[in-house]
Amino acid sequence: MYPAGQAGMALYTYRLANTLADKGLHVSLFVDEQYELDLLPVKFNKIKVLSTRNVSVGSSQHAIVRRANIIGAHLYNWHKFCGYVRKDKPEIVHIQILFHLIDWHILNQLKRTNARLVVTVHDVIPHKFYARRFGWLELFILQYIYNKADRLIVHAETNKQQLLENFSVREDKVIVIPHGEYSLRGISREISDDQARAKLEVNINQKVILFFGFIRKTKGIDILLEAFDKVAEEFPDIILIVAGLPIQGESFSEHRRFINEMKHGGKVKCFVEYVEYADIPCFFRVADIVVLPYLEFYSQSGVVHLAQGFGKAVIASDVGGLPEAVENQKSGLIVPAGDVERLAEAMSYLLENESVRIRMGERAMEMAMERFSWNSIAMATIEKAYS
Repeated sequence: MYPAGQAGMALYTYRLANTLADKGLHVSLFVDEQYELDLLPVKFNKIKVLSTRNVSVGSSQHAIVRRANIIGAHLYNWHKFCGYVRKDKPEIVHIQILFHLIDWHILNQLKRTNARLVVTVHDVIPHKFYARRFGWLELFILQYIYNKADRLIVHAETNKQQLLENFSVREDKVIVIPHGEYSLRGISREISDDQARAKLEVNINQKVILFFGFIRKTKGIDILLEAFDKVAEEFPDIILIVAGLPIQGESFSEHRRFINEMKHGGKVKCFVEYVEYADIPCFFRVADIVVLPYLEFYSQSGVVHLAQGFGKAVIASDVGGLPEAVENQKSGLIVPAGDVERLAEAMSYLLENESVRIRMGERAMEMAMERFSWNSIAMATIEKAYS
């Protein structure tokens, strides 16, 4: 079950469900009626019962009313999902993501079906953590959810340790299964490097540094901007592309002000919007280096696997599961989180050494096709989580 229809998680569940079906499993994927990948071929049973389509969420509504309507629709969707589960009596219920503040009580209903309950913990500590006000409550609810699950999947050994350190969970039910690659082969239209450059208005002589993904303060964009301004002094033909949508409750305005104050702010191209899956290849085709300057991270990143699937060298911070997905000095570079100087040095090094950068990209592609292939991920899921 994946209760949304967009973004990287939609790609993740689509790939996993299709590959599990290839392995002979009978898979039903419950998705939102507004499913972004609706036109793609599927080998699983797609059940579109999750929707807020019939709930009024107009901008004229008071915020409290709007949130109440959304929560009401979400609970109704869960009610429909549980109805399907009770009727079909599956052997396994695999939940990809939870709106944990209100979803915790649903797990009791699922447990009564005698199905094995598998929860993929994509974020050990949620990105938008309410530590300022409700942190203790969130930790309590997450503990409840983790206790109810029969298996918990995380994407890196570091994430497993973070889970065990922050919660009282039996170690034997926490399974490490890597995140799958995101090459988008076969599910997005083919586009050449020249076509991508033309669409994004990037000169063929320019070297491109890319930041891609949802925008939040903990992703260190301010660190990247400061480091880029230093590197641009040495490399006049580079540009920085920032592409992604700010998460709810955050804004890009502070970054825009900083860009306007930068000496080389004119070399920063911003696409502050949701990028649909069909347009993702444009950004990675033009990229020479993909940078993840994250400051705090309790997860693994789909962006790393997007970059690897396109054969791109990655510079990532030493937080969360990132160092396990990037082989330092082989498929990319790992730098200390928040260190402007080291990040600038890493970018300069890869820009100066094209052969190194290309070799790292080739190694990244090898990792995507082997260690992070969906065939490997599906087999590990069957053998470790479902058995």
